[in-house]
Amino acid sequence: MLIFLGIFLLCVAVCLVERPYLKKVKSKREKRIFWSLFTVSMLIVSLKYGGVEIPNPGDGIAFLLKPFSDFLFSLLK
Repeated sequence: MLIFLGIFLLCVAVCLVERPYLKKVKSKREKRIFWSLFTVSMLIVSLKYGGVEIPNPGDGIAFLLKPFSDFLFSLLK
């Protein structure tokens, strides 16, 4: 529980540091992208320290490209 409190306090600190800059920026797109990435990263870090196994992105790419790779190797044989 202490880890989650530390993560939350760190996120609050980042928000306090970034908020003045984001108020100056007029671009809604930049604000939306920042908060989306911030939320996703906070969620991933919380899940990782909560004991949930987060898969490696490379494994997903390998899974998606395996049929294409098999097809190309079958053509080369």
